[in-house]
Amino acid sequence: MLLGLQQELYLVSSLITVFCAGMMLKFERSFNKGMHFLTLANLTLMLIPLISYIQIKLHVQSPLISQIANNCILLFCGLTYLFYRYKSKPNLSVVFLHCAPFFIFLAIKVAHFHAQTELMYIIYFGLMFSYLTAIWHSHSDAEVGTLQGDKRLLAWIIFVVILNGGVAISFLSGALFTYPLWLTLNISICIYLLLFSFKAVYHIKQTQHMHEVEPPSTKKQLQLCPSIAQSCIDELKQLLEKEQVFLDNQLTLAQLADQLGLTQHQTSELLNEHMNKSFYTLLNEHRIHFACELLKKSTTKDNITQIALDSGFNNKSSFYTEFKKQLGTTPSKWRAQFA
Repeated sequence: MLLGLQQELYLVSSLITVFCAGMMLKFERSFNKGMHFLTLANLTLMLIPLISYIQIKLHVQSPLISQIANNCILLFCGLTYLFYRYKSKPNLSVVFLHCAPFFIFLAIKVAHFHAQTELMYIIYFGLMFSYLTAIWHSHSDAEVGTLQGDKRLLAWIIFVVILNGGVAISFLSGALFTYPLWLTLNISICIYLLLFSFKAVYHIKQTQHMHEVEPPSTKKQLQLCPSIAQSCIDELKQLLEKEQVFLDNQLTLAQLADQLGLTQHQTSELLNEHMNKSFYTLLNEHRIHFACELLKKSTTKDNITQIALDSGFNNKSSFYTEFKKQLGTTPSKWRAQFA
């Protein structure tokens, strides 16, 4: 009977987690991208009880799924670190870097590569300890009242990682209490996933209800609160400074909104209300700055029209007009003075 209840707990918690995670991902789509990583981390953690259910109920003992359950804590640590560390969406290379340890250890275990086993486990536990340390420091820098600053969430993450490490050490040493530890880990994960899922759905419903019943106001209704706006501003700076999207002379507000994961109206609000700049003012500021860098490196023989086109302007006339508007002189005079 207890085994049956255990199986049902695993299954129900996994199904509810998947359903609620879908709602969370949809709800977060236009807002804080960093929240996605916590939702994905919870889905990763869900694999432990789900795989346990499959193994018990269906008597499946595949080495692959067993090793996925054994090593998914590394993926959980990586995704949780990304949640704490990044307020805006990081580069894909950063995401892949923190997901790589899981896939590397999984490949080694499935391939039955047993050389330097002790070294592998030293690296395994070292990675988990490093992630916990980094998460702790990121939590210390988080704003009070945010999910990253929640001490209960941090305590849970530390608890589950340490408990998982205890299961691994117990298994390696052949201790008699391996099964009770493993059972405690699974049940703890199920309880956490159920509580977090219900709280997340309640938060979504409350937010939607507040928007529905909010009385009309004479003030302009803003869709982006200050914290969400700041997160979007950080992502916009990354698009402008690192990816240099302003160099595309065909870039539109709708295209920029799509890259930010916002609606066109939200992007307009972000620029006009939170940054006090229009779309074209923002682009032209970066284009002129980029053009100045090109002018510094150029000679009097270099074509200024080509520099204008390379900086994202459609023609020489608009470039000269904007250049004089911002710097009070012409490109050729500016180059003669500063190049």
